[in-house]
Amino acid sequence: MNPLDQLRTSFAQAYPESGIPSLCRAPGRINLIGEHIDYNGLPVLPMAIQREIRIAYAPRRDSLIRMQNSDPAFPPASFANAPDIPPSPTGAWENYSKAAIQGLNAHFAQQRLPGMDLYVAGDIPCAAGLSSSSALVVACSLAYLDVLGLRLGEQVQRLELATLLADAEQYVGTRGGGMDQAIILLGREGAACKIDFHPLRIEEAPLLENHAFVACNSLVKAEKTGEALHRYNEGPLTSRLICALVEKQAQIEFGDEVVLPRLGDLWYGPLCLTYDEAAALMERTFPSPTLALEQAAERLATTPQDIRERWLGDLPEPQDGFPLQARARHQLTEFQRVEAARDSLLLGDSRAFGQLMNESHTSCAQDYRVSCKELDTLVHLARDAGALGARMTGAGFGGCTVNLVPRQGLDRFIDSMKSGYYAARCETAATPPEAVLVAAASAGAGYIE
Repeated sequence: MNPLDQLRTSFAQAYPESGIPSLCRAPGRINLIGEHIDYNGLPVLPMAIQREIRIAYAPRRDSLIRMQNSDPAFPPASFANAPDIPPSPTGAWENYSKAAIQGLNAHFAQQRLPGMDLYVAGDIPCAAGLSSSSALVVACSLAYLDVLGLRLGEQVQRLELATLLADAEQYVGTRGGGMDQAIILLGREGAACKIDFHPLRIEEAPLLENHAFVACNSLVKAEKTGEALHRYNEGPLTSRLICALVEKQAQIEFGDEVVLPRLGDLWYGPLCLTYDEAAALMERTFPSPTLALEQAAERLATTPQDIRERWLGDLPEPQDGFPLQARARHQLTEFQRVEAARDSLLLGDSRAFGQLMNESHTSCAQDYRVSCKELDTLVHLARDAGALGARMTGAGFGGCTVNLVPRQGLDRFIDSMKSGYYAARCETAATPPEAVLVAAASAGAGYIE
């Protein structure tokens, strides 16, 4: 039985009293370069991939939302549709559906709050850095739009939906940017996409001929719950403080009228600085590797409590202070790498692109501190196995690497990764099917006829 027929059959078995379901899909994504900078308004270069979340759904006559999943790791859930939907405990999978529904209710000022039955299936590995969670949010939003009688491309445009879902997903506790929702909704078959923000813009970028992007799963789950959620949010939260300090320095140098909502506005806002000018401003803002909370408060003429309330929340202060200099440097250099990577794709220069990927991983690991030993091991093995470039992809702390591999060496690369990494980490001799994925650029989310 093909996956769509299986989805329909599973829906009928889960909800025998329901009507014939409609179907929608949302792909995962792999970020080629541009990590942890989208929430600062800086561009990224991902592509949608052939793995996807698929949902069968049908409206109900009441306001109840019911959810079931083909994966038994995700238990059945239900909740009432309401103007203010209370979240389930952190980590509960139904929170992603709640995020989509509450975001759409607020955006369209919904008075009618219908229910629906959802059956979820798919083949994006969970917690692998391939955006299974955002794909679920997008797919649930498509189902709910249809139940509301709102058509994608008419009452709501894809760009608009990507922007509102990026905000809505913060319901689950992650403070990301808008990359995942944008590429999942606006991905192009056969191409990567350079994504710019504020306003959201998409530019196709051709893939490299005779080369493949291969995802290798570290088998370390990059969960966004508990302590892992705290580590993930460290980047966005410290970036907010970095931005406030840079704004203060810019006001000293350029005048009190300077307002810097996000770091990307150094280039795209009224200041319109060059890269070198922005780098010099950063150096003057962060002359020392670390900054204590008391020092930051003194610079901003405020109190540590105010800094926590406005920017840092309950983020613990490291013993030697926050490493803001290195984190700011990552923003600068990764932004530059994204622009150069787009140019490398346009020129068909695989070696230049691969070198930028390598530099990106070093920055993610050393400056932004979002890698882990397993990801670093995968990266080193991949380069030895013939990858022109290898880097972590996604939030980090586990999940996948992305590797640029010449197609004539693809089989050798995969065999080398299996023997060099997976053989020592798998309980059986067989490498898990989700471990290595030759990514194919996919079209964005939509409905299935």
